[in-house]
Amino acid sequence: MALPHISKSRMFWSRVATFWIPMTKYRRAIRGMIWMGVGNYFRVLRNDKTTHFPHELSVVAIIKDEGPYLKEWLDYHMLVGVEKFYIYDNESSDNTKQVLAPYIRRGIVEYTYLPGERQQNIAYIDAINRFSNDTRWLAIIDLDEFIVPVHNKTITEFLYTLPRNFGALVISWVIYGSAGHIKKPRGLVTANYKYHAARNWGVKSIVNPRLVVRQYNPHLNPVAGFIIDENGHRLGRIKQTTNPPSFNHIRCNHYVTKSFDEYRARCAKGSASVGKNHERKRWSIEKFNKYNQNDIYDDIMDKYIPLLKKSRRK
Repeated sequence: MALPHISKSRMFWSRVATFWIPMTKYRRAIRGMIWMGVGNYFRVLRNDKTTHFPHELSVVAIIKDEGPYLKEWLDYHMLVGVEKFYIYDNESSDNTKQVLAPYIRRGIVEYTYLPGERQQNIAYIDAINRFSNDTRWLAIIDLDEFIVPVHNKTITEFLYTLPRNFGALVISWVIYGSAGHIKKPRGLVTANYKYHAARNWGVKSIVNPRLVVRQYNPHLNPVAGFIIDENGHRLGRIKQTTNPPSFNHIRCNHYVTKSFDEYRARCAKGSASVGKNHERKRWSIEKFNKYNQNDIYDDIMDKYIPLLKKSRRK
C-alpha cells in the first residue's frame, strides 16, 4: 500500500471534522484515519491479523560514506531481530558497496542508489511505497542509531507485547558522547562509547508502514490510528521533545558524536538530509559540546560485543 495522496481540501475538512474532540491523542488518530480513508484503515487492520508477512521487522536507512560502521550496525540489528534492511546509498565514495555485497547476496539488504541532495525523506517515501506489504513493522533510523530491547531478547519480541493496532511506536534517544576520544579509536562503536547524557531528548520510531499517511520528518510522522510509547500509552502531543523520555523497555542509542575527529569529518562530508554545504555551516565546537555529554557510564551493549567481535572476524 502506497502513501495516500491527501488533498488540501481533505486536510482542511479533516481538521474541521475533528476540532471538537477534546483529547489530542484521539483527535490526531481520527484525523489520520480520515486522511487514509476510514474504510482503508479498518481493511489494513483486518488484513494484518491474518497476513503472514515475508519479514516481521525491517529497517530503512539512508547512508553516505558509512563503510567503517556498516557491518557492526547490520550485525547488531540482526542479533536483535531485524530481518531485512532497505538501504539507500546517497553517493557514497568509500567501501560501502563492498561491505554491503555479502548482505545483498544473502537477501538481507535491498540496495538502492539514490544520488542528489536532501534525499532522506525521498528514500523513506520510496521504501514505504515499495515495501510496506513486505514487512509487518518498519524502523526508520540512521547508522549512528542502535535500537536496544532492554529486557527482551529481540525487538520483535517486545513489539508483540504492545497493543497490536498501533500506527507508530515512539522510541526515546539515549545520547552518547565521545567518551573522551579525540581521534577515532580502533574497534566497535558499541565498545568504545559507553557514556551518555543524563538529559536525553529526541525520538525515532517504528511504524506500521501501511498506516503511515504522511512522511516528511525522519523522527516521527502522522499515521492512521494511535501513536504509542514503550509502555503502550497513547500519545497526544508528539513533537520529539514534548513527551518525557521513557526507555525502560526499548531505547534508541544515538552515537551522535563518536570521537571529536569523527564528528568533524561527518559534518565535512555532509548528510543525506541537509546536504554538504549546509552541514558544514552547522559545524561548531559549541554544537559538538552540546552533544558531547558523558554523564553516565552504561554497559547495556556489553552482552552483544563478543558476538559482534566474532562476526567481525568472519
